[in-house]
Amino acid sequence: MSVMNTQTWICDFVTACQKKTGKDPYFSQCDTVGSPLTKWFPDLSPAELHYHLLVHGLFEPYEWINMENTVHEMDKNNIWKMVNREYNRLKNKWKGPEIPIFIFPVRQAHLAADKRAVKKNGLAFKKAIFLFLAPDLAKEEIKAALAHEYNHVCRLTHLNVDDHQLSLKEALIIEGLGEFAVKELYGEKWLAPWTGLYSFADIADIWNHRFVPALHLAGKDSCDDFLYGREDRQLPKWIGYHIGFQIVDTYETRLGPFPNNELYTKSSDELIAGSIFAYENRSETRENQEGHQFD
Repeated sequence: MSVMNTQTWICDFVTACQKKTGKDPYFSQCDTVGSPLTKWFPDLSPAELHYHLLVHGLFEPYEWINMENTVHEMDKNNIWKMVNREYNRLKNKWKGPEIPIFIFPVRQAHLAADKRAVKKNGLAFKKAIFLFLAPDLAKEEIKAALAHEYNHVCRLTHLNVDDHQLSLKEALIIEGLGEFAVKELYGEKWLAPWTGLYSFADIADIWNHRFVPALHLAGKDSCDDFLYGREDRQLPKWIGYHIGFQIVDTYETRLGPFPNNELYTKSSDELIAGSIFAYENRSETRENQEGHQFD
């Protein structure tokens, strides 16, 4: 497996829209993008896959009129070939698994980066990666997106779990490992802005009083507020992503350096204990929180 020929799928989508049969582009996109993916995700319907990709940054169906030029520009910039080369390099470096990688234009890819709602995005499963990109992205930016997501795949494979099974503790660490890999491979310039949003003094109380009692929580619904932040729950923006990176970064500063393929095999407890976020592992933490609804 490697980078898949998604250009053909996008071309099929554009052709279907050009025929002007009266079919809504939404359903044409589902047919040409969602349906082929069931080969790798047999437990999901084309409609479920299509919706999931749209939520995470896939170009909107009405953008079909721009797609031919967008794909041409992306191909001219060798985006598919570059991702394939970097994937093979990372696979060898990290001794990672063989997976398919699906590249699509990000929403509003025909616009300049400062005009797009989402500059780029990625989505990792244990068995596949999706990258939502644009023609104007720097090579290092694309490589950083790939490395972050492929590091997730390596971690999920090592843990032998699917992404939706992660506890909050594991979700923090997997995001931290992914972004630390970017720092190690390409330098701090290409780190996500959320890595430096807060000082430890700013968030120590939030970590100790909000995160630590909730580290056992599992599932997307339980974890998302902690990862992305939620103002009405006094959780600052991107707080979980920031904490995850700082855990891994301070662990490596204190006890490293380590090869990145060694870092992603370390347990979450070990990484936290060796970082500035170390806490007393109180056995009563979960019991005290049993049945408690965080507000």
